[in-house]
Amino acid sequence: MAKFKPPKGKRDRKGVPQGALPCVVFIIGGILLVMLFLFLVLKNSGQS
Repeated sequence: MAKFKPPKGKRDRKGVPQGALPCVVFIIGGILLVMLFLFLVLKNSGQS
């Protein structure tokens, strides 16, 4: 039986895909907006 050798193609790609950075920025921005919204709601709820 022949031994299986995995193909050794060009590995020029970096570890991070091309669209990963904007995706991370949008996720962090969304989390910050939600936290700001919750902070404002909790701050205004104490006033009666």
